[in-house]
Amino acid sequence: MRRIWTLVQDERAPAKDMMMSTHPQRWPRLGGRWLASLCLIGAAGCSEQQAAQTPPKAPPVPVRVVTVERQDVRRSVTLVGTVEPWKRSIVASDLAGRVVNFPVKAGRQVRRGDLLARLDTDTLMIQLESATASRAEGVVRHDQAKLDLERMRALFEKEAVTKKERDDAIAEELALRRRLAQLDAEIRRVRDRIKKSSIVAPFDGWIIEEHTEIGQWLEEGGPVIEMVDLSRLQVEVPVPERFVPFLRRGDPVSAVFDGLPGFKATGTVFSIVAQADRAARTFPVKMEIPNDELVIKSGMVARVTITVGETYQAIVVPKDALVLKGGNQFVFLIQNGVAVQQQVKPGIHTDGLVEVSGDLEVGMDVVVQGNERLLPGQAVRILNNP
Repeated sequence: MRRIWTLVQDERAPAKDMMMSTHPQRWPRLGGRWLASLCLIGAAGCSEQQAAQTPPKAPPVPVRVVTVERQDVRRSVTLVGTVEPWKRSIVASDLAGRVVNFPVKAGRQVRRGDLLARLDTDTLMIQLESATASRAEGVVRHDQAKLDLERMRALFEKEAVTKKERDDAIAEELALRRRLAQLDAEIRRVRDRIKKSSIVAPFDGWIIEEHTEIGQWLEEGGPVIEMVDLSRLQVEVPVPERFVPFLRRGDPVSAVFDGLPGFKATGTVFSIVAQADRAARTFPVKMEIPNDELVIKSGMVARVTITVGETYQAIVVPKDALVLKGGNQFVFLIQNGVAVQQQVKPGIHTDGLVEVSGDLEVGMDVVVQGNERLLPGQAVRILNNP
């Protein structure tokens, strides 16, 4: 304390005063600026003492790990295609007529047999009444002709009438029978036209376009609506010729859709077109994808993954184990309770796993959770898998 006090004395003070200033009784005579200087020096000394203390050690980082495995893998390729409905139909009218009922609209789902449109049937009903009345008359005349024929045959056996009269009775009965058959056909024809005046859905599906409206005149064969069947879908993708030899009908495929984030569908190859696109040298390959929940819509962009090539053994890790840093990909291994960063090169992705090449061996523990902020050399605490 004496030394410190001497350093803060005024340079103009006499040496004797400086010596006497070391006595405690002379301290109250000092000015306020000397006391402030002492406080600052003391505070600086305390700060240096605190900085010299060793910082506490960071606790281990909690992580989850899985074991590196070796599995059979097969090379895959992802190609872009467009979703198309399994069935697409422009439903037309079999008859010409005026539309009197049009209950459907674009975007509506319909079932097979649901009414799409109905034409005016007044004229057909009149034709049906006329044909029905003519048949009733024909039945009466035919019944009479049969009775006449029976009498003629009886009289002919008694030689009471000539052979010509008997033959005329036979011809009359036959003609009236044929007339009844003609009237029956006419009635069936009119009834069929009446039935066809009600245009119904040919299959379960969705209306995507309207081609008529109430009061509009439809020509025979004129379009009524366009509809699609979305219960099954087909996706056509152009496959490069080098992959085509490895494809077979029935091969499994998987697909994701730009318009359905997180959704994945599976299907099979059902058609490999034998003619390539001459410019691109790709072959159209069609995949069938079930759509029971009607989630996938026609026209969506599909990214289809197909497997090609022969099966081989490879080291695989979960895709969550990969960490991207500086344009390279790494995994964190656990060795003696410490995280070790290992660079890898990813390969084929399949079922949540990814093929990797690098300094990895089967049985190593690789971090799959908690690796986002993990640093090389950090101590870790392995959590039990859920």
